[in-house]
Amino acid sequence: MKKITLALMAASMVFLSGCGQKEKADLGPAVIKVNNSVITKGMIDASFKKGSLASSNIDVNKPENRFIYLIYKNKTVNDLIVKELLTQEADKRKISISDEEIKAKLDEIMNKVGGKARFEQSLALNNLNKDSFSDMLKFDMLKEKLVNNLSGTNNVNEGAIKDFYVKNRDKHFKQPEQVKASHILISASESDIRSKFEAEGKKLSADELNKKVKDEMSAAKNKAEKILAEIKARPDKFAALAKKESQDPSSAEKGGDLGFFDNKQMVKEFSKVAFSIKPGEISNLVKTEFGYHIIKVVDRKKAGLVPFDEVKPQIAKYLEQQTKMQSIQKLIESSRNNAKIVYIDKECDPKKIETEIRSLVKKQRPPQAPTKN
Repeated sequence: MKKITLALMAASMVFLSGCGQKEKADLGPAVIKVNNSVITKGMIDASFKKGSLASSNIDVNKPENRFIYLIYKNKTVNDLIVKELLTQEADKRKISISDEEIKAKLDEIMNKVGGKARFEQSLALNNLNKDSFSDMLKFDMLKEKLVNNLSGTNNVNEGAIKDFYVKNRDKHFKQPEQVKASHILISASESDIRSKFEAEGKKLSADELNKKVKDEMSAAKNKAEKILAEIKARPDKFAALAKKESQDPSSAEKGGDLGFFDNKQMVKEFSKVAFSIKPGEISNLVKTEFGYHIIKVVDRKKAGLVPFDEVKPQIAKYLEQQTKMQSIQKLIESSRNNAKIVYIDKECDPKKIETEIRSLVKKQRPPQAPTKN
């Protein structure tokens, strides 16, 4: 199973700090006015609580942490202003995101990270709850729609794609050894099982809970062993059994097909087995943090340069994305230049923050020795 974490997904969202419209009225006095909308003190505070600064347990009130605090505050203020400007631009263009679209995207993410329990654990690890993550997701989707509206159909020409490949082939298009494999997963995660029983609200002693976890893990292993025996007897039934029995939603409907991957794209236990067997062979049970796997290796690619035709679609997509990012950056600059931004609280003015940052940098520089004439 490919290693997909909510942290990586969250990192792909450019402007993650911020609060929803509902929260604006509940979060204290306005500190910045952006045209006819406001950013409140509470919105900035909430962004700090969601961010890496809070999770690092740095006390921002200590003088020695003032520099770090100002750097993060400057980024937070700018991100919130940009978020507000882009939201206003989307409103002008009548671009919106429906509740149905958000739900569909959330369901997709839950499937990718391995289900609801794992999704909620990932949220907690990232200092988020479902509502705040949904709000960030909504803005990210809104921004994507806005980018597409700006860019239209920006098809990249063949020459630009080929040129990018030639210039970057040694740096980006050398691939390690890869295998193509299918798998059947029977989910068995002790933490997920514990979370399930705890969520049911049943009062269980530690021994009772441990027994239930052990029983469920044992039942999952027994089920996986029966499926393995069936496959060993009839290897041609692998795809059909994957569709019927596998609990990995992202691959089950494809007969367990995981496509090509290198040994760093999968959890260690999975990769170790997948790269040790030959095409056509089927593994014994493989235990990982996700449960019990049965792996069938289908093909293998040696390490080497990826052919141009194989990566052409990805290069085209990357170059199109670069064009879109340039479009959104131009819109941000234009919107900011034309916006009426009032810093009600002068402590939130980026110019003041940056001036203090420069002052602190200057103070921290060691004195230079006098030069000889």
